[in-house]
Amino acid sequence: MHTTYNLPLVALSFIVAIAASYTALELSRRVSHADGIGSRRWLTAGSFSMGFGIWTMHFVGMLALSMSLPHSYDIALTGLSLLIAIGASAFAIYIATRSGISLAHIGMSGLLLGAGIVTMHYLGMLAMIMEADVQYDQAMVLASIVIAIVAATAAIWIIFTLISTAKRPSLPLRMLAATIMGGGICGMHYTGMAAASYTPWVATSGDLGGSDKTMQALVIGTAALVILAVTLLVILFDDRLTAERVQREKSVQRAMHLSQILDESTNEIYLFDADNFRFSHVNRGALENLGYSNSELTNMTPMEVSPGLSKQELENLLLPLREGKRKDMLINLMHRRKDGSEYPVRAHLQLHTASQPPLFVGIVNDITSMVDLESQLAQAKKMESIGQLAAGVAHEINTPAQYVGDNTKFVQDAFADLMPLLDRYADLAEAVRGKDSKNEHLQRIDSAVEDADAEYLREQIPLAIEQSLEGISRISGIVRAMKEFSHPGSKFRESTDLNSAIRNTVLVASNEWRYVADVRTELDENLPPVSCYAHEINQVLLNLIVNAAHAIEMGNKGADTGKGTITITTSCDEKMASITITDTGCGIKKEHLDRVFDPFFTTKDVGKGTGQGLAMAYRSIVDMHGGTLTVASEVGRGTTFTIRLSLTGTSADVAEIEGRVA
Repeated sequence: MHTTYNLPLVALSFIVAIAASYTALELSRRVSHADGIGSRRWLTAGSFSMGFGIWTMHFVGMLALSMSLPHSYDIALTGLSLLIAIGASAFAIYIATRSGISLAHIGMSGLLLGAGIVTMHYLGMLAMIMEADVQYDQAMVLASIVIAIVAATAAIWIIFTLISTAKRPSLPLRMLAATIMGGGICGMHYTGMAAASYTPWVATSGDLGGSDKTMQALVIGTAALVILAVTLLVILFDDRLTAERVQREKSVQRAMHLSQILDESTNEIYLFDADNFRFSHVNRGALENLGYSNSELTNMTPMEVSPGLSKQELENLLLPLREGKRKDMLINLMHRRKDGSEYPVRAHLQLHTASQPPLFVGIVNDITSMVDLESQLAQAKKMESIGQLAAGVAHEINTPAQYVGDNTKFVQDAFADLMPLLDRYADLAEAVRGKDSKNEHLQRIDSAVEDADAEYLREQIPLAIEQSLEGISRISGIVRAMKEFSHPGSKFRESTDLNSAIRNTVLVASNEWRYVADVRTELDENLPPVSCYAHEINQVLLNLIVNAAHAIEMGNKGADTGKGTITITTSCDEKMASITITDTGCGIKKEHLDRVFDPFFTTKDVGKGTGQGLAMAYRSIVDMHGGTLTVASEVGRGTTFTIRLSLTGTSADVAEIEGRVA
């Protein structure tokens, strides 16, 4: 019997197959991402939607068949074929959404799913009731079975692959996958339909019931598409709800994480009411720094934490924030701890208007160290200014000192010339006294000599002149050292006498070591000039000598051990000059030796040092000069710093010598 197909219905069946496949992909993703009862609900919904879609495609495809033979369908078998479609779909989605399945599992699952689809298809064809014999082409049946298994395996593999990717596949890729899956299902169906041939028992003509079948197909196809569309809308709605829930959870987690970070911050964080200024929240840093409990501090106001701040002053400070003229402000205050001690702070204030009532937010930093550092830097700047004036002052001192020195030298020489003359006058007086002892002039001379204590003057005047010349010489030496030490130096390396630099620095720093130590120098007089930045070397030497004096002073605390000793030596070999500065101070602990050259690290008492001297010395010797600066120390016995500089000023010499020593 001749059969044809209603092409619009064939197209409808293909659309339904694609829609069912796309819905299956989306539902599979939901099943894989859900767990527990949620996963089972999505599996049930997916099984029904996909199974009903596949069954609808099958039934619409059968209704698309036009033949001149009246026929109907057995409801029980048709319903059973629907259940088989739903069961096969449930199996496919369940298998595809399992994690870690192998290709062997996919192949076996495809075989079982294909068998289910084949069973659904041929059970549906068996449900046809007509007065005709149905014969099947075995080759075509086998082909339909192969197509069903291949399509089922491909469907499971596509579902598994797409839901296994971390990022959701794009819409075009999902549509392509659905088209491939739908095409495979349709290919199996129409191959199976082509395998059947019909021999009517009684000759008939024309397509009986064509319009009714078309209407049935349209109704069933439309119902299937509506169900699939509703399912997709539910998925879309659930995706949005899930995304919003995930976003809310992330926001809550971020808020909790941020709250934990702020609470654990060592900075003090305060939230206080914009009306009565009472603290509504304080972090752990505020509690620990102030020494109050949370219940105590949340019943206080900023005026109680900063006693020097009145309510009116706080109102005036916060007015620009209230009026919106400023978004934030920085103010310096003094905070008082529970034990009564005070410390300087810097508060960053903002007005948070999103909350009701509005809250002021204050982030407060303890700036004790910064205030101390600013004070030290101010003192250092003052000393720097004095140092810049030193050369001019030294020049002004040097000129009158030169006058005094020259004149004193003249007096010394003149007095030495007068002494023989005075001796001759004494001889003359003795000669006159031998002839006329009662001579009036001689008596006045003897009286004047006695009144002036001439013998004492003869002894003391040369000593006084000698001491004056020595003092003038020391003044000149100090002035010369100050001039050389304070000289700004060249931007380029210059040949420098290290021994002279050490002598000048020792003299300039004498006020630092004079009362706690004796300085002993063992300088190699054959040390050749070294190419270096002289002003940098002077500063390094000054830092090391001052540090040595401070170490001795710290070591002598509480003990009458007398003065310590600072020993400075120089030496050289073929290419390197060495300077060692050794003190008999308190020494440095072993665990601190690796950090002595770190910026801001200091073992001195508060206010004694900035922790910059040794760091600057290290940068100068190592980075600028390509030399080495090392330290060796023993607690209670003292410390030795060793500077090694290339005689030619090239770092290659340092590397060669250090490599040879190693």
